[in-house]
Amino acid sequence: MDTLLEDALGELFRHVTSGAAPGLEITTDQRKAISNEIYASGFADLLLPQAAGGSGISLSEAIGLLKMEGYYNVPIPFAQTVVTRAWAHAHSVNLPEGTFSYASSALQIDEQTRSATLHKAWHGHWVDHMLIATDQQCLMAHSHERRVLQTYHGGLFAAVAWPAQGLTRLDLDEQATHDLFNFSVLAMLAVTLGAMEKAFELTLAYAAQRQQFGRPVSKFQAVQHQISEMAEHVCAADMALQLAAATDDNALTVPASHQLAIAQFQIAHIADNIADIAHAIHGAIGISQEYPLHHYTRRIRECKSCFGSAQYWAAEIGQQILHKNNDTLLAVLTWTRDEKRTG
Repeated sequence: MDTLLEDALGELFRHVTSGAAPGLEITTDQRKAISNEIYASGFADLLLPQAAGGSGISLSEAIGLLKMEGYYNVPIPFAQTVVTRAWAHAHSVNLPEGTFSYASSALQIDEQTRSATLHKAWHGHWVDHMLIATDQQCLMAHSHERRVLQTYHGGLFAAVAWPAQGLTRLDLDEQATHDLFNFSVLAMLAVTLGAMEKAFELTLAYAAQRQQFGRPVSKFQAVQHQISEMAEHVCAADMALQLAAATDDNALTVPASHQLAIAQFQIAHIADNIADIAHAIHGAIGISQEYPLHHYTRRIRECKSCFGSAQYWAAEIGQQILHKNNDTLLAVLTWTRDEKRTG
């Protein structure tokens, strides 16, 4: 990936999050100011081709940029907005300006109040637009018509309701709806992995700095074992995500479903273990408001199964393998897009 892009986006994220104290809630006005600054930078269009005002990089090259939302604990859905705008360009869908979130959860329709409720909306309490996939259709809800039912302290999800007439049905074919789901899963995985990498860095630094019995705790074999296990999990998750994003040079090519399922299973399966090890090594300071670790471990736990648990994705992988009658298990797991194209 172009390191100029990575350096520039990293500097931008450091700047916009520098005023957010670890123990304080970010206000709606602060979120909006951060959103406007990031949007004005043009990075929301980074997956678009150069002819459309984007950077022209591939999806695989963009993974490092999408991870930065989780790594810097950016309080807006940057990665989801990036992939949504790329998806809209690929399928010629006209979308309004602003930030986007996505949900594939069941939308509850109340006929008496003529309202629709989403109980787990990613950034639902403030994002500009919410795309909701339900019953083989995709709806778009806008911020000015929402009613926030419940938010969670320090959380990134909220329960939100909209008037039924405030939901706009997008005229999409089955392929477009499927592609939006896959892009959204990839974006959430990238954000989760970014938070994992930051939690690992914090843990590594703390273990080297914390003294016990006259030496850093990182010198104790038991702690070294925990750190090595954590490093192994983060590395495996990164490899799985890179394989899922390895489409081709066209950033608008949707990630392969079976590789995406493997990456989602891997990350959902190890997420709690990574968070648990981080807090075990930090001890009590890890859950204090003033120390940043809890922001990252909360994000890891909240996002790990946003689109399904590890058990759900394991079943999906199993079904895909069972439908490959003439292939071995190894062949299915190492399947590439080029093989599908030529096969």
